[in-house]
Amino acid sequence: MAKTHSAHEPLLLNHADVKNPPRFAPSAFVKWVLNIAMWLLFIFWVAIIFASPSESAEKFTRNWTRAASGSIYGFSGSLFLVYSGPILAVAFLAIASLIIAGEKELQLKKTSKYPRFRLRTFPILVDGPFGVVSAAEFIGICLFVVFFFWAVYGYTLQNLNLLPELQVPSELKGIVMLELSGLRFGSIGLYFLAFLFLPITRGSVLLSIIDVPFEQATRYHVWLGHLTMFVFTLHGLFYLIAWGLQGRLLHEMLEWKDYGVANLPGVISLLAGLLMWVTSLSPVRKKQFELFFYTHQLYIVFVIFLALHVGDFVFSIAAGGIFLFVIDRFLRFCQSRRTVDVISATCLPCGTVELVFSKPANLQYNALSFIFLQIRELSWLQWHPFSVSSSPLAGKNHVSVLIKVLGEWTAKLRSNVSDKSSAEGEKELLNQFCSNITASVEGPYGHELPYHLTYENLILVAGGIGISPFLAILSDILHLTKEGKPCLPKNVLVIWAIKKSDELPILFTLDAESICPNFSEKLNLEAYVYVTRESDPPLEEGCMIASVIIFGGPVIYLWHLWEKRILNAEEAADGRKDDVLQHSASVNMAQDNLVPKDHAISRRMYYGARPNFEEIFTSVSERWGNVDIGIIVCGPETLQSSVARECRSQNLRRGSLQPVFHFNSHSFDL
Repeated sequence: MAKTHSAHEPLLLNHADVKNPPRFAPSAFVKWVLNIAMWLLFIFWVAIIFASPSESAEKFTRNWTRAASGSIYGFSGSLFLVYSGPILAVAFLAIASLIIAGEKELQLKKTSKYPRFRLRTFPILVDGPFGVVSAAEFIGICLFVVFFFWAVYGYTLQNLNLLPELQVPSELKGIVMLELSGLRFGSIGLYFLAFLFLPITRGSVLLSIIDVPFEQATRYHVWLGHLTMFVFTLHGLFYLIAWGLQGRLLHEMLEWKDYGVANLPGVISLLAGLLMWVTSLSPVRKKQFELFFYTHQLYIVFVIFLALHVGDFVFSIAAGGIFLFVIDRFLRFCQSRRTVDVISATCLPCGTVELVFSKPANLQYNALSFIFLQIRELSWLQWHPFSVSSSPLAGKNHVSVLIKVLGEWTAKLRSNVSDKSSAEGEKELLNQFCSNITASVEGPYGHELPYHLTYENLILVAGGIGISPFLAILSDILHLTKEGKPCLPKNVLVIWAIKKSDELPILFTLDAESICPNFSEKLNLEAYVYVTRESDPPLEEGCMIASVIIFGGPVIYLWHLWEKRILNAEEAADGRKDDVLQHSASVNMAQDNLVPKDHAISRRMYYGARPNFEEIFTSVSERWGNVDIGIIVCGPETLQSSVARECRSQNLRRGSLQPVFHFNSHSFDL
């Protein structure tokens, strides 16, 4: 299979690919004008939608469409200009702003002498249906909730004022009110639909201009999806009840008019939406990801039949965001047809697979990026997101990812790699296996700027395979330190929680001393590793038993206990804050041969214990003092909630000489 262009063609171009700004770059004033224009248009768009449930807004819409009906725009075009035109204009201005600005530069200078809170990194809610919610996200949620109740209130008033004008018999007023309420809920659903596709647009210039990574914006799509389908379900339910009370349920459901509202397409669209909604719920999505993935492709049916249901005039309210998504989807389809070379495939002892791909020279990514991967031999349709585990500074011609088995797709990949590794002629079979893989990569996505370099003090909290992006971050910091390039991190603490010790070899993929010899003179790097489902180090325990049985090792065994006793006594006398980490569980120190032989990194192993973040953060607070501390978490929801809860607690009871903890999540969960 020929892949002559795979190592030289770019992947999906992101906005950081523009390396050189225009020769005659406009002044900062032009950029400022563009930014002001974008914000004004966006505020106008939101204000129009927010005011829509009011009677004055409806009168304005009627007058506007009536005045524009004789123009080239017509009724539908006039409504499109008001409800979809502003967001499309913002998108085009964002493209112009990104082109003018060229490549974004990372500011590594401290903006303030003293630590301060930020809305994006201050967790407000840490439990519940929304997961971890920052202050900025909480404000956004409140705005949508306020709009929903305001819209219900405003439309209910309009319905009550309209009912007397219809001169409906008293026995039918309840049924007519149900139909009017169903109509209004449909309008509210269309307004939410106008926002629904914006966060899921992977290469969105709108997300880029406000520096919201796609993995974070996906959460907003999930929240909006639940809200939108809830409203549309009420819309359909009210009509079904009204039709059922009149005894014409089946007739109305099958009706398809050539003009106005067609009911049958609406029924089809709602059924497709309900199927997507049910399979996207967390219990179904996590256990049956393939079912969720394939049923979610029904969004095409949902959108097309929704347009047929309401007509082009009403559909133009939500058309702007859908149009931007369609453009992005088309570009991703073109990009996904290209393939990349798989340089190597390795199955680690814990079952995690490391894949290394060829990287085009003009591909720009950073240690916080992630990519979507497709392997056609496993599935032609499925794309799976993975964080990169290699720093862009570690090699110019490759990018690597670590893949843990979590479903059928990853299980097939591991099975194929492990079968080739265990067979005779391992190297030849693996090379043949890699050459026969038809892999495509989408991306990179995520933060365009490596924000981890903006903190002098970092705490990286990982659960299981969540260590993958942190290996890239540490490699990034070490390479920058070695090359003497701007790099703010000076104190880095890695907290890694794993289930069993067979995951420890993942750490061997990073050798700090070989990257940056004597880095400990410039960088204080510590690592706490928690093996939660093992009470003792397996290798140490095996050595002790073997020495006792085979070599008559009571002397050796007692010697080991004596050394351990002395070590514990020295640590107690030293008064180090690390002692507070030994809590409520059996905690034992592991031998050095369980972790990489890198004595410049201060490592501690804890067995049968989970991280006590209150004690760890309190200890760090006393050691590091009045500074900004960046917390980056990559792991399951429970881990994120635990860290966010402690960040919030530390910040709320913070003293004048204590740090501010900034919570950042690098977890991506579909």
